[in-house]
Amino acid sequence: MRRSDGRTYGILIALALAACGDPVDPSLVLGDRYLAVGDADKAIAEYLLARRFRGDTEEVLLRLGQAYAARGDVAEAITVYETLTERDPGLRHQAAATLAGVARSARERGGRENMSSALQPLLGWGMGYLPADLQRSLADYYAQAGDDALSLSLRLALLGEDGDPDPAVLYEIGLAYRQLGACTRALPFFRGYLDAVEDSDRNRGAASFQYGDCLYASADEDRAEGRPATALEKLDEMVKLGVQRPLMVDAHFLRGELQLALGDTNEALVSYARVIELNPTRTHALVRRAEERMRQIRFGFE
Repeated sequence: MRRSDGRTYGILIALALAACGDPVDPSLVLGDRYLAVGDADKAIAEYLLARRFRGDTEEVLLRLGQAYAARGDVAEAITVYETLTERDPGLRHQAAATLAGVARSARERGGRENMSSALQPLLGWGMGYLPADLQRSLADYYAQAGDDALSLSLRLALLGEDGDPDPAVLYEIGLAYRQLGACTRALPFFRGYLDAVEDSDRNRGAASFQYGDCLYASADEDRAEGRPATALEKLDEMVKLGVQRPLMVDAHFLRGELQLALGDTNEALVSYARVIELNPTRTHALVRRAEERMRQIRFGFE
């Protein structure tokens, strides 16, 4: 018999193993052989034949899921692995390893949707099954798709409980909170990132700008909710940071308002004067209001 006759050769291997007291399905042997040389189509055909006669056994489903994954049939692989892991959750790690490999291949090819599809079962099983690099890629995918809440939850899960967090993850979490309009929550993450990286870091300038913007927005919330001292601390930090130039006039005017509310008229005068200095052409709407406040402080309020 010719060696090139693959099916007959696989059967002979199985018979030889059986003679040694190790009965093996010839379809599984041949499917493994095909899969090893990269012929996923033939491997799938053999595994399906084995499934027909042996049923949904662990050894059949593991091989079949791997073969579907090798062929790039993400949906079929997931269906097989869901059947397998519903019966035995202990096999999730093996299934997750194969699906993670599919996701990485899809990511390398630019197939972000296929990457996301391959990772959905892992999300359902728990974050512990999702490798960190794929977790970040999936968070990026959801952020670009406009699902900031899910993107944020994935990034927060990357922080872990031990060790120093990756500064890049801190920055990404800050951005996610910023996108959700939660500047107060974003502040510690932007601050943590800025404290952790060198001045040469490529994202430092953008992070400083975002941090300054959030300091102003959070301070305005504190003012509206009756926390003038807390608001003033944030504005002082924003002014010290000095990166949010478009908002500096607003920041100094708000500082003056808060200092005035706290009874610190001398500091309020300094802040209002700074508003005028920053806009010498007097085109900003707050300049006249700052001048009026200064007259009121000096000559009394009507």
